[in-house]
Amino acid sequence: MKRVTILMTVFVLPFLVFGQGNRFEYTPKVKNRVEIQNLLGEIFVKNTSGNAIVIESDIKLEKPERADGLKLLGALEDNTELGVNVNEENGIVYISGISKQVRDYKYTISIPQGIAVSIDYNSPFANGDIKIDSYKGSLEINTLSANVNLTGCTGPFAVNSISGNVEVIFSNFSQDEPTSLASVSGLIDVSIPAGDKATIEVNTITGNVYNNLDLKSQGKAKKDDRSDGLGAIKYEGKNSYTLNEGGQKLYLKSISGNIYLRKK
Repeated sequence: MKRVTILMTVFVLPFLVFGQGNRFEYTPKVKNRVEIQNLLGEIFVKNTSGNAIVIESDIKLEKPERADGLKLLGALEDNTELGVNVNEENGIVYISGISKQVRDYKYTISIPQGIAVSIDYNSPFANGDIKIDSYKGSLEINTLSANVNLTGCTGPFAVNSISGNVEVIFSNFSQDEPTSLASVSGLIDVSIPAGDKATIEVNTITGNVYNNLDLKSQGKAKKDDRSDGLGAIKYEGKNSYTLNEGGQKLYLKSISGNIYLRKK
């Protein structure tokens, strides 16, 4: 009997996807892309050295007594016991909140290195911020009012927010693809290693830009004919700058928020 038990354990374990307490693990069939949607609480994403996606939460969902034996109408199945549905289709792993109640809880999601991540946080019911730490890989984040904080990351990123702040501390600036950071009314604060190469495009309408990097303007001086005798100089394309003779593009765009560029 002991030998049979051991054999059964070896046979079953590779196929396990399990939830235990407030933790759930899922090993994707294809390590390609993760899309996080309708997860309305605070989200913290980081890399893991393992092969499994790990979701942890402080969630404590309570079901009304009258709902015994009933399911949420129109909702995805909670197959994690964390108020979240996880499924994989065509090489994409979808992590989806199943109800608005998840907005009251925090989620930490650990993802194997190199997998691209997309976070859709555009719901008006979202009730937290997005924090990314030490992530190596492509990130796409869209928010309404949530703040986005990325530390120790390389990019490339595509971050868009309406009124939230976007703060990024690069461990090094990726040369693989362009990075874009945009906010309509929130501030953008970027720290980049002084020795990295980048070509930085800065656009803001009413905000100010503050900088202590050694940037070189790509604008060309052009004399304005109307300025004869006044010494006025007009610049073309002065919103483009190079760091260490230029490199991959870093696009920074704000309508009314300030932009801050710092040495790391």
